[in-house]
Amino acid sequence: MEHRNETFENVTVVLDGNDFIDCKFEGVVFNYSGGDLNMANCQMNRFSFQFGGSLANGLYALHQLFGTEGMLQILRGFTDPQPGEIELSPPQP
Repeated sequence: MEHRNETFENVTVVLDGNDFIDCKFEGVVFNYSGGDLNMANCQMNRFSFQFGGSLANGLYALHQLFGTEGMLQILRGFTDPQPGEIELSPPQP
């Protein structure tokens, strides 16, 4: 479902299978299980995450294998990679 120019406040927002374009999020809980997602030009303030499904299982496995600091280091590699460390690209249709 496409959400355009919407404001979400103090609610749970399911990310899976949705497109968010030019939306605002304030005090929300993002619920994400690893499904398709598109976000463009959105503003976020005060949010938390709730993970489910296979994504939650994968994150839990990383935690079990590498502990909290190890898991955070892996996640930082995706969010703030050093040159040549990792490249992220959206899935090709």
